Amino acid sequence: MRSLSFQSLLSFAALALLSLSEQGTASTTGLSPRAAPACADFWLGKIAHTGVAPHAPAGYKVFRNVKDYGAKGDGKTDDSAAINKAISDGNRCGPGCTGSTKTPALVYFPPGTYMIGSPIIDYYYTQIIGNPCSLPVLKATSSFSARWLLDGNPYGANGLAWAAVNVFWRQVSNFVIDLTAAPATLEVAGIHWPTAQATSLSNIVFKMSTAANTKHQGLFIEEGSGGWVGDLVFNGGASAMAVGNQQFTMRNLTINNARTAIEQLWSWGWTYQQVNINNCQIGFDFTAAPGNDLKVGSVVIIDSSITNTPVGVSYGNSAATSSPAIANTIILENVALTNVPTAIKSAKGTVLAGSTGKKTIAAWGRGNAYTPTTGPTSFQKEITPNPRPADLLVGGKFYTRSKPHYAELAVSQFLTARSQGAKGDGKTDDTAAINKLLAAAKAANKVAYFDAGQYLVTGTIKIPAGSRITGEAFPVIMSSGSYFANSASPKPVVQVGASGETGSIEWSNMIVSTKGSQAGAILIQYNLNSASAKPSGMWDVHVRVGGFAGSDQQLPQCAKTPNTVITSANVPKACIAGFMSMHITKGSSGLLMENCWIWVADHDIEEGANNEQISLYVGRGLLVESTAGSIWLYGTGSEHHQRYQYHLVKTRGVMMGQVQTESAYYQNNPDATVPFAKVDAYSDPNFDKGQSGYGLRVLDSKEILVYGAGLYSFFKNYDVTCSQIGQGSSCQNRIFSVMNSSMKVYQLNTVGTTKMITYNGNDVASASKNINGFVQTIARFQT
Repeated sequence: MRSLSFQSLLSFAALALLSLSEQGTASTTGLSPRAAPACADFWLGKIAHTGVAPHAPAGYKVFRNVKDYGAKGDGKTDDSAAINKAISDGNRCGPGCTGSTKTPALVYFPPGTYMIGSPIIDYYYTQIIGNPCSLPVLKATSSFSARWLLDGNPYGANGLAWAAVNVFWRQVSNFVIDLTAAPATLEVAGIHWPTAQATSLSNIVFKMSTAANTKHQGLFIEEGSGGWVGDLVFNGGASAMAVGNQQFTMRNLTINNARTAIEQLWSWGWTYQQVNINNCQIGFDFTAAPGNDLKVGSVVIIDSSITNTPVGVSYGNSAATSSPAIANTIILENVALTNVPTAIKSAKGTVLAGSTGKKTIAAWGRGNAYTPTTGPTSFQKEITPNPRPADLLVGGKFYTRSKPHYAELAVSQFLTARSQGAKGDGKTDDTAAINKLLAAAKAANKVAYFDAGQYLVTGTIKIPAGSRITGEAFPVIMSSGSYFANSASPKPVVQVGASGETGSIEWSNMIVSTKGSQAGAILIQYNLNSASAKPSGMWDVHVRVGGFAGSDQQLPQCAKTPNTVITSANVPKACIAGFMSMHITKGSSGLLMENCWIWVADHDIEEGANNEQISLYVGRGLLVESTAGSIWLYGTGSEHHQRYQYHLVKTRGVMMGQVQTESAYYQNNPDATVPFAKVDAYSDPNFDKGQSGYGLRVLDSKEILVYGAGLYSFFKNYDVTCSQIGQGSSCQNRIFSVMNSSMKVYQLNTVGTTKMITYNGNDVASASKNINGFVQTIARFQT
């Protein structure tokens, strides 16, 4: 992940809300009116847990029920020690460990009230999951005195336990976090979450003091590189959220009766979607600290509401009245106000009047604007909102759907991978067993459940239409062998639907990877033609190439070589790890992806490697060629591929919410032409000698909407100097290319790139004219 050299840095009805709502509906509870499933207990607590961790010591337990470790959940006993034992058991990667995939864990909480007298410490590669049929409560005792209740990254003598930009593969879901018994004057947050990609918080209700002098906070984030957070309800507190991070997508948040709903500490880019704020004093506070106006770089707020709140949005501060127009770059679109007298204010006073009645901000923004022939044009005003394709919408808002938990299903409605003969031991060929599992689950209308493990496959895994798939502790499907080794004849590792097949799938909580040299591997190929009214969904499905135990693509095999001139002749074959990470094919349509991270490892993740950088070569990131379109990309990222991270070709109707990219750290040694040759069948772009791969390229496409993009180039042949402030953004020349396409972009942020936008081969925007702290920001680009 990122180099640190530049980082300064209820009841079940309450849940039917969140986890199963298909359209975020504004309400004072944040819940969608949906019947509670009839279940005596959540299937996850009943299913046979036979998952394995192939690289852990013998006898290691992946699944842990906190009650098996002595937690009572009786509302009286202090369960802190028992819960921490359940999380840490088995010599896992806790504070002091740089990282590890060897000891995954799923920590399960049955219903109950668990009294917390000291912080719960999260560990690396951990899912902490409550029962969604009856949300377990983590309740602070009256004597609780720490800064955080659940701590995702504790502080020690040398700062945070893990570098926040390297905290991956964690989840917390299905809880009530209750701080009301702690003193109102105690500065305490329910969750401390300085993390990075492939992490999530979901289906959580925060309860805090509503006293006038309360210092309670729900969620606190001060560093990192996120990330996705969603389906949260906050009640009370000084601030529901106090958050700062490079970038985040946050969706379906409801905030009631807080003094400040959202306090933005800093950001490069941030997308808020379906945020409903009720009875607060300030909705969004972007003022940051005095003298640090540029800390809040850019923010997008869409499809949201603010009710009974005197000030909707506040930005700037008394020390920043002379800031350039690019500071606090903000876009609002489709934000409904009810009794909000001041819609937007700056340090100088009211910028946009609100109303004591009802008012909708169709669109408003401030920052720098560009077209293919004009810019930068500084603006601060109401603007024309983006035209939205009808098939991307429900009720005028962008379609959303939260990750299913299948709480309505009995345990008999699940079919496990190991029951069908799959081993998941990282050695046995599980191809036939997995295809058997998927076919049997489809035939019986059951959910295919992948027990924890590494599932080695030597042929294509085929997911039929109608499949529902989920995993325990991020199980890995890992390709291996000669079938995937020929770049002249690429093959999918996981194929979703056959060409021309109709229908949809649901897929969550899994990873697809490669093992060793796999020059012809397309890790995920999506072929299904899904209706836009019922698209397929992928949630927390990640591509991870190399850098982990069992991949044969770690520091010993693929150490970086910045002092060697790399050509096609001397690229280590063992480190050519994939042809393409994901392909949404021409005949496909209707796909929603949320919190899916497509990552070629830039460092060795495992403990002992100390995050040492490695060089792996994968030709292409995410290619979207769907001619029918209807694609939603929420909180996705694509990093370190050779030719591009995202490539949209002859497609339409694509909504991209806070996409995030990084160029390969080795470039331009070699450049984007090495080691994979240009393949016209995949619409590969041409490159000049010495050029690095694109972050985002759009070709012959229409109705492309981007609501936040962070396109980063931090290194040039592993030298980070080129991306530092004052160094001229010299890591690469171009990173975002648009050819013969119609698209609308809000909040484009780049790092290390000289030219921010290239349209039909002409450079449109320069980084030097859009400096916004560490990043460069353009508020609005329209073709």
